Amino acid sequence: MKTEKHYRIWQIPALAFFSRDLYRDVALRWQGVAFGYLLLLLALCWIPGAIRIHRSFALFVDEEAPLVIEQIPEIAIIDGQAFIDHPQPYTIHDPETGEALLVIDTTGTITSLEQTDARGLVTARQAIFQKSAIETRSFNFETIDRYTLNQEKIYRWLDLAKTWAAPILYPLCTLGSFAYRIVQVLLFACIGLLLISLCKGKLPFEALLRLSVVAITPTIIIDTLFDAAAIKPPLAGLWFFLLSMGYLWFGIRAAIENGGTTFKFETPADPA
Repeated sequence: MKTEKHYRIWQIPALAFFSRDLYRDVALRWQGVAFGYLLLLLALCWIPGAIRIHRSFALFVDEEAPLVIEQIPEIAIIDGQAFIDHPQPYTIHDPETGEALLVIDTTGTITSLEQTDARGLVTARQAIFQKSAIETRSFNFETIDRYTLNQEKIYRWLDLAKTWAAPILYPLCTLGSFAYRIVQVLLFACIGLLLISLCKGKLPFEALLRLSVVAITPTIIIDTLFDAAAIKPPLAGLWFFLLSMGYLWFGIRAAIENGGTTFKFETPADPA
């Protein structure tokens, strides 16, 4: 029967940086795989990111988007064909760089993106947008009987997006990060099996999963702080990996030494 654990999940974020006793307790006394703790940690760490995303998007909607939206003419689509009441080709520009963003030409003078430097083109029958340097996307109007796009509608959509961007993106980002971290923890636990196979000690795979979750806790917290401070250190992924591996080694050693086994690398026997 498992001995009662000494530490609780709310103690892990601070103690994961230095406490051998915590790692030993998690490995030898805890049960399960600690994924519930991992999800809670990520949910908390994504709160500053969600706030930052909301503020950035709100700033874009309030200050940057209007500079482009004010250039957009009313576009009417009737029986699958677009019309605008302006001289054509009509070009919408980036207000900062002057770069052509969108060309509207329903007269047939311009029929493809190759004829313009813009990233998008609206013709009488379709809208074409450049997705990447080698890929474009097109949307036909043939299924549209009657629709009018104007600045008022665009502002209304952006206000709605500004209201719901953070509530929608926050759970998506949290769950996406959770899925990524589960894969990472499984990989680290497998590496832990390799480390233990080289050592005179044993730990079950579940214990290695728990140790891996605790081992990545410092990197998750540091990454959150860096992100909040807009700090992007070079080769951050490599350094975070090495730091997590160091903490996993630290945790395995703490757990095995506590069990009374000598924690030394096994050397191959001399050939006969």
